[in-house]
This record gives sequence, C-alpha cells and structure tokens, in this order.
Amino acid sequence: MKLHSIAIQEFKQFGGRLVIDDLQPGLNLFTGPNEAGKSTIAEAVRAVFLERYKASHLKDLLPWGKASGQPSVEVSFDLDGTACTLSKQFVTRQRCELKIGQTAFGEDEAEDKLAALLGFSRAARGPLKAENAGVPGLLWVQQGGTQEVRDSTGHAVQYLRDALTQLSGGSESAGEDALIAAVQRELRQLLTARTQKSTGPLAEAEQNLARLTEERDALEQQRRQFEENIARLAALQEAFDDTQHKRPWELHEQKAALAQQRADAAAELERGLQQLAQSLQVSEAELALSLQQEQSALELEAAVTRDRQQLDAARAAVSAAQIEHADATASVTQFEQASNDANRALELANAAVTAADLRSQIGLLRAENERLDAAIADASKANDAVLAATRDAAALEIDEAKLKRLAKLASELSVLRARTEAAMTRIEYRLNSTITVDDAQVSGDGVLRLEGEKRIGLGALGELRVIPGVSNLPAQLSELASLEAQQSQLLQALGVASLGEGESRHEQWKALVAQQKSQAKILEVHAPQGIEALRAASATAAARMDASNERLAGLPDVSAAPPLDEARRNAEIARDALEAARKVLAQAAEKRSTGMATEESLAAQLQRKEAQLSGAAFCRNRAQWQAKIVEQRVQVDAVRKQREGRERELEAARLDDPAAEAKRYRASAELARGEQNERQVKIAGLRSQLETVGASGLGERLAAVEAKVEQATRRKEELGLRASALSLLDEVLVDERDAAVAQLRAPLTERLGHYLKRIFPQSAIALGDDLSPATLERDGRADTLDALSFGTREQLGILTRLAYADLLKASGRPTLLMLDDAAVHTDAARRDAIKRALIDAATRHQILVFTCHPELWDDLGVRQRAIDDLKVAA
Repeated sequence: MKLHSIAIQEFKQFGGRLVIDDLQPGLNLFTGPNEAGKSTIAEAVRAVFLERYKASHLKDLLPWGKASGQPSVEVSFDLDGTACTLSKQFVTRQRCELKIGQTAFGEDEAEDKLAALLGFSRAARGPLKAENAGVPGLLWVQQGGTQEVRDSTGHAVQYLRDALTQLSGGSESAGEDALIAAVQRELRQLLTARTQKSTGPLAEAEQNLARLTEERDALEQQRRQFEENIARLAALQEAFDDTQHKRPWELHEQKAALAQQRADAAAELERGLQQLAQSLQVSEAELALSLQQEQSALELEAAVTRDRQQLDAARAAVSAAQIEHADATASVTQFEQASNDANRALELANAAVTAADLRSQIGLLRAENERLDAAIADASKANDAVLAATRDAAALEIDEAKLKRLAKLASELSVLRARTEAAMTRIEYRLNSTITVDDAQVSGDGVLRLEGEKRIGLGALGELRVIPGVSNLPAQLSELASLEAQQSQLLQALGVASLGEGESRHEQWKALVAQQKSQAKILEVHAPQGIEALRAASATAAARMDASNERLAGLPDVSAAPPLDEARRNAEIARDALEAARKVLAQAAEKRSTGMATEESLAAQLQRKEAQLSGAAFCRNRAQWQAKIVEQRVQVDAVRKQREGRERELEAARLDDPAAEAKRYRASAELARGEQNERQVKIAGLRSQLETVGASGLGERLAAVEAKVEQATRRKEELGLRASALSLLDEVLVDERDAAVAQLRAPLTERLGHYLKRIFPQSAIALGDDLSPATLERDGRADTLDALSFGTREQLGILTRLAYADLLKASGRPTLLMLDDAAVHTDAARRDAIKRALIDAATRHQILVFTCHPELWDDLGVRQRAIDDLKVAA
C-alpha cells in the first residue's frame, strides 16, 4: 500500500484546504513546530481510513471557530498495483466513497471493504476503540504512544497469527485442538481462565460451606455469649447494689455547693475591684488637673523673673540712647494728607471685607447651630461642667496666629511711634495771650510737635510760617499710618480693642480649654458613651455666632467703602509717592526709640504677668489647688493600696478556680448517677436476653448445623480434586501446543532480531501469547518491558513495529507506517541506529515521519517537507 496524496479541508486547525501530494514510496519526513498541524495530518489519515463517516462523536473535527464547517479528507493510494481513491466527509452531509480501480464502493460497503483490506474491525457504534484498530492501530503511532506496544499488539494479534500461519506453513489450530478445548471447557466450569478462581459448582460448594461454617460459628458465638452474659449479669448486679449503698453522687453535690459558694465570693471581690479601679481612674484624673494648674503657675513665676531681667537691661539701653539723641533732628514730609486719606479708605475697605466675611460666617454658623439643635432635641441633658467650659471657651476663642501677628505689629508700632516723635520738631511755649496754629487757638504752656509746615498767627504782630528741615519724617508717618491700619484691621478681625485684651482673652481661653479637656476626661470615665461632644459643638457654634454678631455690630458703616483692591492700590500709590521723599531715620533716634519701645513693651508685659500672679482670685485658686494636690495624692495612694489588697484577695480566691471545681463536682455527680442508671438498664437487658436465648434451643440447632458443615466439606473436596486434575491435564496439553507455536513464531522472531541487533547486540526479545514483547534478554538477565527506561521502551516500540510490518508485508497485507514525534527520548547514538533501521524498512514500506526537531533528522537523505510551507502553498 502506497499513499500518493492527502487532501484535507476544514479539518480542525485547517480552516481551508491543504493538499499533500508527491508522497514517496519510501520515507517521507514532515517537520514543523508545536501546533503547526503535524498531528492533525496524522489524525486526518486515521479518520479517513478508520472512523465511521456517520459517527456523531466527530464534532471535534470541525474547523476551529467555524461551527458550520464540513470536515473532509481524500486520499489516493496504490493497493497491489491498483489505483485507489478514498474520500469521506464528516459531521454535516456525511458521505463515504471508495474506488478500487474501476470499482466503486459507497457508504457502509466502502467501510467494510476498508476494514477487510487494512486489517481492522468496525465499531458497532460510537468512536473507534483501540481493540478495533487492528493493524493500523499497531503501525500508525500517535504522538506520545511509541512506547505502548503491548496493547496495540494484542489488538492486532489475530492478524499477526494469520500472517505467521501463512508464512510458517503450519496450522494455527495445531496447538488448540478439540481435546484442549474440551478440557478447558470442563476446567472453566470449576476455575476461571485468568485468575484461576473458583466458579460454577465449585464456587457454589465453597460458598455453601462458608455459609454453613459462618452459621455454625455464629451459633457457637451465641453459646459463648450466653455464658459470658450470665457472668456479666452477676458482676453488674453486685456493682449496682454496692453503688446504691454508697451513693457517691451525693458527696460530689455537696462539694459542688461549697465550691460554688467560693466562686460567688470571688465574683463579688472582682466587682468590688472594678469599682475601685474606676474610682482610682477618676482620682488620678482630678490630681492630673490640679498638677497641671500648679505647673502653669510655676511657669508664670519663671516668666516674671525673666521679664524683670530683660526690663532692667532695656532701661539701661534707653538711658544710653537718650544721651546720643540730643543732636538728632527731624525732617519734614509732604503728601501726608493724601496718604492719610488713602489709608483711611483702605481701612474702610478692609472693614467691608471683614463684614462680608462675618456675614458669611454667621450664615454658616446659624445653619450649623440649627442642625446641632435639631440633633440635641432628642438627647438627654449633658454634664453641666463640660457644657459651661465649652461655652466659655467658644466665646473667648481667638485666632492664635493673628494674635501673634498683632503682638509683633504692636512692637513695631511702639518703636515706629518713638522714632516719629523723635523726628518731629518740638516747640515749647509759655504764652500770656492766645495765638493760632493753623487757625487753631493755642494759649498757656505746652509743646507743639510739628510733623510738617505750620502757620502760627501772632495777632497784630503778624504770623510765623514754621517749615521743618528735610528729614525722613514723611516716610515714617506713612509707614506708621500703614501699620496702624494693619493693627486696626487685625483688632477688628480678632474682635478686641487692644493687644492686652487679646492676650488676656487668649490666656483665659487656654485655661478654659485645659479645664474643658480635663473635665471631658473625667466625663469619659463616668459616661464614655455620652453625647456631650454634640452639645459642646452646639455651644461652640452658638458662641461663635454671638461673637461674630458682636464683631459685625462693632464695625463702622461700610456702605461707602471702595473696593479693597482699588483702595489698596491707591494706598500703595500714595505710600510710594510719600516714601520717595523720606530719608533714613538718624541712628541715635532709632536707637533711643527702639529702646524706649522695648522698655515700654517689657514693662507692660511684666505688669500684666505680675498683676495676674498677684491677683486675689489667682492666689486664692492656687492655694485651693495646692491643698487639693495634697489631699488628692493621699486619696490616690489610699485607693491604690485598697485596690492592690483586693487584687491579692481575688488572686488567692481564684487560685484553685472554684467555678471550675464546682462544675467538675457537678459533672462527677451526673456521671455517677448516669453510670448507676446504665447499670440498671444493662441488668434488665441482660435478664431479658438470657431468658430469650434460654428458651430458643441453642444446643440442638448447633448440632444440626455441624452435621451440614461436614457434608458440605466433603462436596467441596470432591470438586477441588476434579479441578486439580483438569488443571494438570491442561498444563500438559498447553506445553505441547507451545512447542508447536514456537515453530510458528520463527518468522517474527527472525525479523525482530534483524532490527534489534542495531541497538542491542547479543540480545533477544521473548514474546508473549499475544505476540507482544514480554522481556528483553541481554547480558545474562531478562528485563520486563515495565522495568526498562522510557527511552528504551520507545526504541523497542519503533523496532518491533518495523518487524511486524515486515511480517505483514510478507504475508500480503498492506502496510503503511506513521510515526508522530517518535524517538524524542532517544540519545544521539541510538537515534542514528533508529534512522538506519527506518532507511532499511523504507525499502519495503512507505513510512510517514512527523517531527518538531528537523535538525535531528536532516541526515536521512530525503527531502524535509515543512508544514508551514504546505499551508502557504494551499
């Protein structure tokens, strides 16, 4: 049999049509990477020859991604010199057509003809099974199945035996004559063929004997159990009477009651300990508050000491600066009125911005306050101390960053005012009559400070025009006005009249916040799940809204205020024009003014702190919290010692875990009662059982069964003796048959040796009854196929199939070999031997080899056909 061409269409991964023609009569090598389609081509050849064209299980042959495809395969080949064509279409519009020469066969007739020609059998239904594959199943090796020889050979054994019978000239039935068949039929009635297990009458005899023996053993067991139950009943009754007399469960119950009393006492100690722990936590929180207040007082005293030292140093510096200031002069300036007007307009614009911000804030606070009031409506009354502290703190809350900026600005203003005053021209006067200064009447004694040009009217004497010399006074006055405007803006933003009021308010706010936090901790101890935070938020919102309303009411009328950007731009233009004429302030005046400002600031700061420190309320409160600290420490120590004593008592009470002891004793009592009840139930059951068995005639039944056992034993021994005799006769006859079969196997053994010596010189293969390789004999030992390595079994699989093909070829059977990725587990030396064997076999058979390693098969002397090239050509 020689294939000439293979045409595949819409078959699995081949969505179109693939044609492989010009197949050589010998070796044909197909190469390609994994999933290129090599195994699909081999499967197409198997399907067209072996699969039933009407089989319903072949839907996996449909082209990938095309459910409506029509898989079809067509092959052309020679059979004994006759041109043949076979085509099949699967899944949809199934058809089958076989042409041998001029004769055409269709449908089932064609498939029956193929089975007869190639040496396989058609499956009755469903997919082709391995046992039906016959010769193609042996010679057409699928990927990964090269080493599996035994099953393939077993399925083709009948075709191989026919070939051997034809070649040897013997008769296949010579070793299987009527006598062996008759002996085996008789033997199979008593023993199975494969496992030699009992069957038929022998199995029935053995089963009958086993059943009777089991029945006899059961009756004997019943008799022994009857005697044991009598003894058990006496022992149980004695134990029941003794336990009923002692009644151990009552003692366990008494111990459980005493242990429960100890457990209750321990629980009471634990509750008392929890109360002490809560009291200790409250006392420690109160002590921490008093200590915090005392620490604040100590810090204030230290600050007073530092301020006194700084004030002394500042006064010394002022005295030195006044001596240097004697020769200092001031200068005049212009454009002052424009700058003052611009600064006032800027102040009014800032006030307008502040008012808008306050209105927006009031609106937000009002909405927030309404939301909080609605939430608090259903809540219980909060702790009065926390609510009061929260309300007071919210009313006094002040922006600390702005306050710091205000303090810095006040310091700068103090210095700048001193510099400005030093730069002004001073006129001391003592008048006996009234004069005018810029139309304002002046009389008596006093001092005139001239920051610019002044006109002094002297009545009938005329007038004087005083023009100060050139100086940087205008620049200073402009800067002073700018700083005063910023100070006014900050005071408005903070809602205070002075820096001292702001700092005092901030200190009060800090004290209230500290008090609020301490009270909140105490409140958390007493009521950790309270709603005071919600009420505090409501109070804060209300206080902030009130403060914002007050600040808004204190702002001037801003209806005529210009836009802030315009006012700021005008003020900057005026200030720039004013600063163009300014000169740097004399060093002496700057030094004196700076010193005086520093002295004044330090004196005011020291005065405030001393007043706070010496205040009657502060001293009274300090004496109170100092006294509280002593009392609270004593109280904390007392509560802590009391708690430690309770902890020791509780630890001693829990040393033996009285609750667990009570539970153990109660469980012991229940167990004792339960065991006694179980004894009573067992006694009643045993009495009833003994009465029943005593009346059943146990002895008579046991004697009858023993007689049946003896009879069944004799029957089983007779059948066993017959089976042994038949087995011996079968072995003798089989040995005679094997001698005849050995002569029959000679052609196959010769072909196996022809190929085997290429890899395993001086070796031989022993065949089994199914003509499959059983053992490999070499170097004085025989290895079964399962004991060989995977690669060795793969190599034997290739060589034995070549031998089978030679045998079938010699007997006139068509042969075609297909090897899909064979010899992949073979080393280089043995692969060369395999190649030489294939080249030798290719002189007698057509061989299709599929491989994904073309570089390992490039020395066969045949053209390699790449699957990808075949696809492109299609």
